[in-house]
Amino acid sequence: MWTLARKILVHDKIKFAVAGAGVSMSVLLVLLQVGLYLGFMENTSNLIDHSTADIWVTGEGNENFDFAGPVSERYFYRVASMPGVERAERVLLAFGMWKLASGGSQGVEVMGLQRDAQLLAPWNIVGGDARRISEANGIVIDQSEFPKLGVGGLGESHEITGVRSRVVGLTDGIRSFTTSPFVFTNFDTAHAYTGMEPDTVTYVLVRAAPGADVAALAARIGEIPNLDAYTRAAFSARSRDYWSSRTGVGTGFFMTAVMGILVGLVVVGQILYSGTLEHLKEYGTLKAMGASNGAIVRVIVYQALIAAVVGYVVGGIMAFGGREAVKAANLTVVLSTDLLAGTAVLTVGMCTVAAMLAIIKVIRLDPASVFK
Repeated sequence: MWTLARKILVHDKIKFAVAGAGVSMSVLLVLLQVGLYLGFMENTSNLIDHSTADIWVTGEGNENFDFAGPVSERYFYRVASMPGVERAERVLLAFGMWKLASGGSQGVEVMGLQRDAQLLAPWNIVGGDARRISEANGIVIDQSEFPKLGVGGLGESHEITGVRSRVVGLTDGIRSFTTSPFVFTNFDTAHAYTGMEPDTVTYVLVRAAPGADVAALAARIGEIPNLDAYTRAAFSARSRDYWSSRTGVGTGFFMTAVMGILVGLVVVGQILYSGTLEHLKEYGTLKAMGASNGAIVRVIVYQALIAAVVGYVVGGIMAFGGREAVKAANLTVVLSTDLLAGTAVLTVGMCTVAAMLAIIKVIRLDPASVFK
């Protein structure tokens, strides 16, 4: 039956190519759209996920990681003195204006870290020394942001909100969801770059003492007036959920992916159905010779599986090529193993469902009708 299915499907090479193209486009759309979504979600919480803090503390009611309002530094000392807290660090995250050589400006997200920071630091260092952000006006930026910031390399001096800075380190792959480049510097200089009051913090990072119940400690910290506290995993999920659900970003990406699936269903379904009609006499003859409905159905399902395999392979190759292409636009497409496996299962299911019309036609076929 497998050989018969292959011969029937490949007999009309044009239809086979159209079926394969339809599946390929569906696979491409699903992988790229969901992959882009996963890449964007990584950017919404990458700083949180790469920290070693057990708990993130922020001002009460702050819903957006990138646009959190500051609180008084006295809350830092109050958190740091609580039982169960082994270490606490101050973080300032706010926006500044990067002056371009052309005379314009570019918004940047300034991340101010303590000079002795242990719970959060730039990662994927590809140049310079990230520890030098402890120096006055020392900054670390991502090399992918060079075109946007007009930076040529290490050692260059630039102006942020009217204050001089110097590039002392480079990272690779640290990008924000807001598209405003991250600029890492020390906590004190960050206030100058952002114009924030010197006695303010945006986040307090906490390392729990050995043996402490992290969730319970976060709950106790959250009882302090004007503060909210979350475990690292909970805060990461909160950040992703804000951009995905509250802004409708997730709906947009997944609607496009669903459209890709529908395209595949229609194309493959039409090809298999028309092919069944063309070979109706052959199917009727097989039934007249004693072939069961199950055997005939397997022929059609095998055709669907062939189209699924060919389309998935071609679409997957195109998706990996597309991932490299969008890197030029500073976008990240995450093609994880789970996504690839899930798309493979989805493709097989899509093609099997698309074969249903053809299957129903064959099951209802009266063998005697082909001899009239």
